Amino acid sequence: MISPLIGPGDGHSWPSEIDVRHLRLLDAIASAGSLATAATALGLSQPALSAQLHRVERALERTVFERDRHGIRPTALGVVLLKHAKRVLAAADELESAIRRFHRTPPASPLRIGAFPTVFTETLSGVVAATAPGRPVELDTMTGRTALFTALLDGTVELALYVDHPGQEIVPPEGVHLLPVGTEPVFVLVSPDHPVAERGEVSLAELVGSAWWTVAGVDEGFRVHLTDQCARAGLGAITVREVEPTALWQTVRNDPRAVAPVPSLDSGTTMPGPVVALRGVPLRTRYLLLWRDGSPVDVAAVRSGLTQAISEPGAIRHRLPGWAAANPGWLGT
Repeated sequence: MISPLIGPGDGHSWPSEIDVRHLRLLDAIASAGSLATAATALGLSQPALSAQLHRVERALERTVFERDRHGIRPTALGVVLLKHAKRVLAAADELESAIRRFHRTPPASPLRIGAFPTVFTETLSGVVAATAPGRPVELDTMTGRTALFTALLDGTVELALYVDHPGQEIVPPEGVHLLPVGTEPVFVLVSPDHPVAERGEVSLAELVGSAWWTVAGVDEGFRVHLTDQCARAGLGAITVREVEPTALWQTVRNDPRAVAPVPSLDSGTTMPGPVVALRGVPLRTRYLLLWRDGSPVDVAAVRSGLTQAISEPGAIRHRLPGWAAANPGWLGT
């Protein structure tokens, strides 16, 4: 139904009774030049068409067409009305075509992706969406390698962003492909009272005697990587205790020997103690894209989008900007 519009200066309004059907009728009469011809084109009898025209003119309180022995022609109001009616009818036809196309084309199925929970997880969703316009993106959190490979091979997910570590590299099964995105240094969060708290960078060996803690749920590959590197550094067989994030933060504040590995990149989390870099970067996390044969995802575009998003100022912050500036070439710097 067309909304009422106030007429120019005469107090008359466009009646809400006039709709697109009436505009089509008026346009058909004007195009035909006679009621008889228009009635035939519309599949109506001439009396039925005349009755509808009279109803429209009564609603308008004006005549739209003048009749003479040569047929009919629009009045001054009719000229204005028909000019705008053509635009309205064109828009209505376009809308009708769009609705038909919508019903012919099934809605796009969701593009499901997986990700190990990291600072890049939400970034991944936006990047994949940008490479697949028109398809909604659904993200599943994945923490186990076996579940990851199963989801990729059975088509549950089309792409996954995952991590591994030196000595614990992922070897994908047949049918799954792997593309490294980059490597991130791992630093350590220490108690404010720890002996190295005032140091910007230390060797792993200088953390001898520390109490090692991690957030519960960290991937097993990193735990093995951590214990291997500590053994290589002469710390012996360390014990790594897992706690929930809140408990870890309290432990770091209260235990002067507490040390916890933390990623070098952060989205804004406040640390309960100083973050210290490890000389030589013995602890590392590698980011990987994995996909199966036949995946519809443009993996190269996703990798490019990820690296670009990571480098955008303010998108992801480095915990130690000075260290990052002095050590270029790492992911996120």
